[in-house]
Amino acid sequence: MKSRTAKVPTAAQNKRGGIAQPLSPATGRGKVSGQSRSTAARSAGSETSKSSVGTARASTSREDVPLPQYGLNANGDDDGAPRSAICIQANGDSTLPARVERLMRQEIGFIHNRLFARANLLAAKAEFAEMSPIGAGRTRMAPPDVPAYFAELYNTPLLTADEEQKLFRLMNLFKSRANALRTRLDAARPDGALAEEIEELLKLAGQVRERIIRANLRLVVSIARRFANEICSFDDLVSDGNVALLNAVEKFDFARGFRFSTYATHAVQRDFFRIIRKRRTEQSRCTLGISELLANSPDDSDPVVIESEKLRQAAAVKQLMENELNDREQMVVSLRFGLQPGSQPATLQVVADVLQVSKERVRQIEMRAIEKMQRGVGVVHLEAAG
Repeated sequence: MKSRTAKVPTAAQNKRGGIAQPLSPATGRGKVSGQSRSTAARSAGSETSKSSVGTARASTSREDVPLPQYGLNANGDDDGAPRSAICIQANGDSTLPARVERLMRQEIGFIHNRLFARANLLAAKAEFAEMSPIGAGRTRMAPPDVPAYFAELYNTPLLTADEEQKLFRLMNLFKSRANALRTRLDAARPDGALAEEIEELLKLAGQVRERIIRANLRLVVSIARRFANEICSFDDLVSDGNVALLNAVEKFDFARGFRFSTYATHAVQRDFFRIIRKRRTEQSRCTLGISELLANSPDDSDPVVIESEKLRQAAAVKQLMENELNDREQMVVSLRFGLQPGSQPATLQVVADVLQVSKERVRQIEMRAIEKMQRGVGVVHLEAAG
């Protein structure tokens, strides 16, 4: 009769057989007998030899798993992590990187003054907050020929000389400080507090600028009334004059002691002279281009011959337009010069309303069409002579 020896199950057998082993308080591992230890040692030795012969496997322990939500590795380093993502987590503002990029690309123009280096920014903000929202200068009644939507501008008081100095000084001071702070911005590590301070300064500068412009809009209207004529309408001059006023506000140097109204008047008048000279040149080119086609009637007293010649030249112009121009250009030329039967020449505004575009766009289309027709005038003359 053979004697049987009880075998102690290994850890793998315990797992498969569902036999639980108590955990050791010190090591956290189950207690095994001496025979179990020897069996485990043999298993460990076998696993070691297998690992030395086989290929090494990458470790998947918890300590080596990266933390993608913060861009950090196990040592807490941020190497290889997007810095903007880290800053977003720290500041809690997903728009901060875009705001910083916009501030770094934004052009900040200002007139420098040596007093800005010693200026107290908090005192400047308080000074602007205490100023009246409207000027302390005089007001006047709007002229009777000014449209109603422009007449309201005359209710805004003008700025006094002292108010002009203060507002221009504050506007350029805010821009100067914002430009200085912008040099500390870093796109890789955006600073939310710094970006907010720069945005606040630019906002204050914009408010000061709007106050200056609002008090001087009626100056543009007054000058436009004197320059309006058949070439440049009153509305066109006011629109272009407002742009000149905006540029004058940006370029005015308050430290020279001049009044801004004097500087702005010269700037707006110079712009009006340039616009009127340009319009006259364009009009003369258009008139010469059409007159070459329509004003070559023969010197004959026979009304039948004159009428037939006009019809022939009108047909030649129509054929030239069809050959040289597209549909939109044909419509613009026909409306502007009244080439349709029973029609009168239309203004730029009328044509713009028909095409649903701006007056400047109508002018551009008209000039391009005239240039195309002028290139084809020689062909028409040769055909007429033959």
